[in-house]
Amino acid sequence: MTQTKWVHNAKTGEIFSYQEYSSGETDFPRGMLLAYCDYLTIGFTSKDKAIDWSKEWGCCDKCKGSSKPTKEGNCFRCGNPVHFHATTVSV
Repeated sequence: MTQTKWVHNAKTGEIFSYQEYSSGETDFPRGMLLAYCDYLTIGFTSKDKAIDWSKEWGCCDKCKGSSKPTKEGNCFRCGNPVHFHATTVSV
């Protein structure tokens, strides 16, 4: 059995899908993981859930990862500004 899972890349704003197989293997692009590591949030069960996440979690350049901003728009970890990139969806 194969399941489609979705990913949000906070650094680029991209949302894309990958396949997860019953064996536990995936076709997740290794290069994407190496390039964006903590900017990626993986495992969403639907495109809509990934899109909703992308509206709340942006990019912290100092922490080099995905971050939900405080009321002031700053990273909850380091206090630097959180940036949001235009969301693009790939299949």
